[in-house]
Amino acid sequence: MITSNYRTSLKPVWCSGCGNFSLLTALTKRVLPGLGIPRHQALMVSGIGCSSRMPAYIDTYGINSLHGRAIVIAQGAKLAKPALTVIAIGGDGDFFSIGAGHLPHAVRKNIDITCIMVNNFVYALTKGQTSPTTPHLERGEGPFLSWQFYPPVDPMLDMISYSVSTRASFIAQGIATDPPHLAWLIEEGIKHRGFSFISVLTPCAIFDPLELFKTIKKKASYLTDGQPVELPDSSKEKPWNHDPGNIRLALRLAQSPVLEKPHLGVFFRGKEKSH
Repeated sequence: MITSNYRTSLKPVWCSGCGNFSLLTALTKRVLPGLGIPRHQALMVSGIGCSSRMPAYIDTYGINSLHGRAIVIAQGAKLAKPALTVIAIGGDGDFFSIGAGHLPHAVRKNIDITCIMVNNFVYALTKGQTSPTTPHLERGEGPFLSWQFYPPVDPMLDMISYSVSTRASFIAQGIATDPPHLAWLIEEGIKHRGFSFISVLTPCAIFDPLELFKTIKKKASYLTDGQPVELPDSSKEKPWNHDPGNIRLALRLAQSPVLEKPHLGVFFRGKEKSH
């Protein structure tokens, strides 16, 4: 039986202002009802982290699994029950630190699951440690980082460029402050027959410096098929018309620094599985 009520009775324990609320709304009020997916035919798999609490709040099958292993478990579930709609949800630390080694293999197998990475640029559940995506700024370069809590240890890992270079068959990026657009991206990822990777830019209400997400939101640019892309002011390239079927253009697009010009939309839509 198809239902429009995909929320459980559990109250989320996220902090006020957390972007996970928007993702939860997108999934339960737009994506699952919009696609008409019965609750018993959907599975949410998560790892460990703030966003990984998601399966508890969605009234479908759900597994809160091991740190960094959501993609592996999601693949196993899809292979065992091909009729399931399988979504893996995790954070930037979960998917791109301990779980980073699983992504390229999921990509090359092209198993039909949707991977949603909630990127808040920090290990939030463990109280503010730097993650692989924490912006790297030298001392004095900008206002976003606190030297005390965000030491610039390593350059940030660009998850979109990484996904393009490993040739995921569907790659997109949304933002938590626009649930309708985010829901559309997730719907497109689920409908795509193959491995789909969707990055969700989101604020951490407690540990992110205030200007970080404000800057990302202000400078964000939406991608429209066939229309010129907006490039960072520092770019010396000539704008090109957006073509999500071109992997080379997707890689150029993904290499725009997220603090200068975060792009929102479908970066790449490639080969689907034939069965």
